[in-house]
Amino acid sequence: MIDSSYTKTLYAVILEFQGYIIQNHGVDSKTSQAYIRVADDLLRYAEDKEPMASPEAVLQEYYSLTIGVSAFEAPPSKSKERRARAIRMIQDILNGKEPKRRYLNQKLSCPAPYQDILSRYETFMRHNQKSDGTVRTRSGRMKVFFIFLENRECKALENVTPEVIADYVSSINDKYSSQGKASLLYTLRNFFSFDEFSGMLSFDPLPFLMGIHSRKHERLPSFYTADEVRRILNAVDRSTPWGKTAYLMMLLACVYGLRSSDIKALALYNINWKSRTITITQYKTHREVSLPLTDEILFALLDYIKNARPEADSPNVFIRLRKPYIPYSMNDHFGDKILPYFKIAGVDIKGKHHGLHSLRHSLATNLFVSGTPVTEIAVILGHTSAASTKTYVWSDIEHLRIAALEVPEK
Repeated sequence: MIDSSYTKTLYAVILEFQGYIIQNHGVDSKTSQAYIRVADDLLRYAEDKEPMASPEAVLQEYYSLTIGVSAFEAPPSKSKERRARAIRMIQDILNGKEPKRRYLNQKLSCPAPYQDILSRYETFMRHNQKSDGTVRTRSGRMKVFFIFLENRECKALENVTPEVIADYVSSINDKYSSQGKASLLYTLRNFFSFDEFSGMLSFDPLPFLMGIHSRKHERLPSFYTADEVRRILNAVDRSTPWGKTAYLMMLLACVYGLRSSDIKALALYNINWKSRTITITQYKTHREVSLPLTDEILFALLDYIKNARPEADSPNVFIRLRKPYIPYSMNDHFGDKILPYFKIAGVDIKGKHHGLHSLRHSLATNLFVSGTPVTEIAVILGHTSAASTKTYVWSDIEHLRIAALEVPEK
C-alpha cells in the first residue's frame, strides 16, 4: 500500500507516464508494454525506500542500480537504452516537462590523470587522417578504460600491469555484447600501437592483447535474399505519409546501398532532375559519389515530396512528419519503424538485424552472390578499402573464402 507523501507524488507521475506512453504508442504495442514494465518496477522499488526520500533521489538511485552507471550517464549497452529513456521521461514529467523523443546522456568524463594522454591520442589519430567521428568514438572507448584505471586507484599509465588489463577485460564481460567488447579491445590495441603510450609500460601490451579473444565476428547476420527484400518493400503501405517516407528510405538503402547517415543527410540540391543523378558527399568517408536516378527511385521521390514531405525551409529531403519539421537525428536508425514491414512480409528475422543497414548488407551479399567482384562492390558501397567489404558478405562463408582471394595485397 502506497501511503507516504513522496510515493503518492511518484505514483501520480508514473500513472501520467503510462498514460502518455499508451496515448503515443497504443496499449498493446511492445513499446508500451516495455515502458510500463519499467514504470511498475520503479514503483515497486520506490515502495521500499525511506518515506522522506525525494522522488528525484529515488530516480537517480534507481537509474544507477538498473543501468549500471552513475545517474543519467550513457547506458553501457544497447539493451539498457530503453529502460534509461523511460526513467528520463518519468524525470521530465516529474519536473513538469514534456518527455523528449531522444535524450543526450551525460558524456563520460576522462579522469584528470589521463586527460593529457587522451588529448595526445586524439592528436595522433587526427595526424593519421582519422575522421572526427572515429576520433570521438575511440576517445569515448578509451575513457571507459581510463575510468576503470582510476577506480582501481591506478593513477598513472606506468602502473598498468598485465593483471590490470586482464581485470579490465573481465569487467566489461557483463556490460557489453561480443561486438562491443571487441570494439573496446580493438581501440585499446590501437592506443598501445603508439610507441609513446606502450613505452610507458614495463611490458609489451600488444602480444597480451592479441591473445585475448573477444569473438569480434560473432555478430548477427544482416543478409536477406532479393526476393525477401522485394517482399519487405511490397509490405509498406504507401498510401500514408510515413509509408511513402519509409518506402523511399528503404529503396535508397537496398538499391544504392546508402548508409542511414547518407539517407538522412540527403538534400534536395543533391538531386539533379535534368541529368537524373543524385550526387552526395558521403557522411562517413567524405567521398563524393554520383548515382543514376532510376525510375523506381524517381517515382518514389516525387510521391514523397509531393504527398508526404511537410512544407519546410530545411534543405534535407527527409524531415519529421510532425512539428517541429526538422531533419531526423543522425542517431535515429529507424530499426523499430522498419521492423513491422519485415513481419508483414513474413520474413524470418530471428537472429538477424532488421533495419536500414541490413538492406545495405543485403545489397552487398546479393551482388557478390551474382558474381560482382568485391572491388566493385566496395565502390558501390563507398568503402575506402575492399577489405572493409568482406564484413558485409561474411554470412556466406563459401563466397567469403573466394572474396578473400580478390582483395589485393598491400
